[in-house]
Amino acid sequence: MSTASPVSYSDSMRCPLCEQDNQCAIAAGREASSCWCMSTTINEEAKQRAANIGADKRCLCQQCGRPIDN
Repeated sequence: MSTASPVSYSDSMRCPLCEQDNQCAIAAGREASSCWCMSTTINEEAKQRAANIGADKRCLCQQCGRPIDN
């Protein structure tokens, strides 16, 4: 028996790092190809931070997921 609770629809629409609307097309029931994340590179550090808190199944928002400029 798993102790993790399933991700609810409202959770899937929120960024796991900042809890703002992640604007995920898939979670909103639209085509994956229309999602903002399909046309950019997602910040690897942000993805790792989400995984570290057990929220790697939730999409990041554009603000948290944008690549870091060097």
